[in-house]
Amino acid sequence: MRRLTIAPLLSASLLLAGPATAAEVVWDGHYRAESHLYDSLSLSKVNTNAEGSSAWFDHKARLRPGFLMSDKVGLYTQLDLLPWVMWGEDPSGGVDLTTGDALPLVYDQSVTAPTTTDGAATLQNLRLSRLWGEAYFHKVGTLRFGRMPVEWGSGLVWNAGNDPGDDAGDTEDRLSFTGKAGPVHVMGAFGVPYGGLVNAGDDMRSVSGSVAHLAEQAGVGFYNSYRWQKDGDDKIGVWTGDLWGKAELGPIQVEGEFAAVLGSGDLDTGANDVSISAFGGQITGMFEADRLLLGVGAGLAGGDKDLDDKKLHTFAFDPDFDVALLMFEQPMPILQASVANETNEGRNSDAVRTHNGLSNAVYLRPTVGYRLRDDLTVRASFFAAQAAKLPEEDKEDKGYGTELDLNVDYRPFDHFRVDLTGGWFFPGRYYSNFEDETLGGDFDRSALGMRLQGVVEF
Repeated sequence: MRRLTIAPLLSASLLLAGPATAAEVVWDGHYRAESHLYDSLSLSKVNTNAEGSSAWFDHKARLRPGFLMSDKVGLYTQLDLLPWVMWGEDPSGGVDLTTGDALPLVYDQSVTAPTTTDGAATLQNLRLSRLWGEAYFHKVGTLRFGRMPVEWGSGLVWNAGNDPGDDAGDTEDRLSFTGKAGPVHVMGAFGVPYGGLVNAGDDMRSVSGSVAHLAEQAGVGFYNSYRWQKDGDDKIGVWTGDLWGKAELGPIQVEGEFAAVLGSGDLDTGANDVSISAFGGQITGMFEADRLLLGVGAGLAGGDKDLDDKKLHTFAFDPDFDVALLMFEQPMPILQASVANETNEGRNSDAVRTHNGLSNAVYLRPTVGYRLRDDLTVRASFFAAQAAKLPEEDKEDKGYGTELDLNVDYRPFDHFRVDLTGGWFFPGRYYSNFEDETLGGDFDRSALGMRLQGVVEF
């Protein structure tokens, strides 16, 4: 985190009618450049639509400046720059100065940020994702209001997505107040996840509250959130409760989180009179002695036996709660599009069985690592998962498969790191026994993957 003080450098008449006041700026954020190589996410060689190998680079920069007007008042924001824009995307489209014709790509010497067909900027140029204010009341607590990140515990359910490897992030328009009495933190909030017509009561509203005891080497807390909406005769109410705890016991670190989602009503997707009861949780442990690292993680995300009834039991982890390189990170099986264009990027996802984000799964993930030097760490992990529940006719096909991952983390300087991860995925019967009516099957081939990240953090 970096702090600096700024003052007006231009005449006040060019900026505001009144005088401007210097503010302290607190900087936080990162830039990530990432490359991917996979062979093959189709999980097949013999399927006629298999795509073979795939590779791409992309960007993501996130700036989170805070403007401190005083020790009691602050304004915070988040700016995303070129988020997930692929390297080489949008050549400038130069013109031959002699003929006036468009230049062939081989002569085009620049790329530009994506724009719409009429030249307007898009969200992939510069996106203001969050903006909120804070006021600190001495010995009472902190008031926050605006569009702000939401995070709790290990990020199993609510995850702000601020790590360089994250791709999503939870945000809510809310008013919240957090009070503190010693190590005990108490929070209450009112939010609007969805705003409808201003002259109709069709908004989605939420109330949230948490209590946590946070000590130096241990913490435990309980978070509650209730969302409800009434739109004409349709109404829905859903409660989420989340119990979290962590502890450091010498060289051992343990963290666990367990959540329940309960509710009933009418979904905006068209399903009416549904009931929701879903459960999930995870626990991780890490042992570090000298240069040796040993870890284990296990988790459960509930599933559904009957996909056609109105009782919903499938639980989903936040997509930024990462568990492996390929499984529940890359959609599989991905096939080749019959007609390739910039919209589908040459891919067909109609046969995809798992997406980016873990749901309906039981998993185990042991890890072993070694710190070769202070700036270089190597880790190897084994990931195995199967479906928590499937319809009766599919119960023999529960196995998602197994994956071996190897990670090299190199941090030669402060604020800079290079992270290389390779993975080998062996599909289970959940993939290999599946056959799409149109696109066929034979999804039983192992897949190799590689991800290389270069990160600058501040």
